[in-house]
Amino acid sequence: MKMTLAEIARVVKAQPLSEADGSHVVTGLAFDSRKLKPGMLFVPLRGERDGHEFIPVAATAGAVATFVAADHLPVTTKLITLVVPDPLKAMQQLAQYYLLMKVNPKVVAITGSNGKTTTKDMTAAILATQYHVVKTPDNYNNEIGVPMTILSMEPNTEVLVLEMGMDRPGQLHALSTLAEPDVAVITMIGEA
Repeated sequence: MKMTLAEIARVVKAQPLSEADGSHVVTGLAFDSRKLKPGMLFVPLRGERDGHEFIPVAATAGAVATFVAADHLPVTTKLITLVVPDPLKAMQQLAQYYLLMKVNPKVVAITGSNGKTTTKDMTAAILATQYHVVKTPDNYNNEIGVPMTILSMEPNTEVLVLEMGMDRPGQLHALSTLAEPDVAVITMIGEA
């Protein structure tokens, strides 16, 4: 993924940036400060710990910018900050934009109670004989993993094979709305 901060700010409806800040090119995203590389955008997610606590680490790792939740202001950092209502939702919006407006591959979504990962791997292996394919790594099949997989695509990706998991009602609908699959595969419906 390569996008300017100005384009990212527009897509996620973040506060306007100065022209100088907006011209920076972002080369990827990370929500784990240990996986950041120079030029990336940090996405501070809230979980057991609040990702905002790791913004200083992200700056040291070479991140060019960070999302910051509006309810977490003020934040002191040398990073360019993109203030958004919710960093997770901003990452999902950005992923959908990148998928549909920048790369636009065919999307195969695979779900079910059992067999998702094996079916994903087999489907990707078969399609890779004819197409440039990106697939969900491991079982990154939730509201964080799916957008991260989308944002990891190279511009020449022809087919995206996504594994989609579910641990609560409505989650598959949200993931399907995000990815807009061309093909959906349900491996099995039952108790997991």
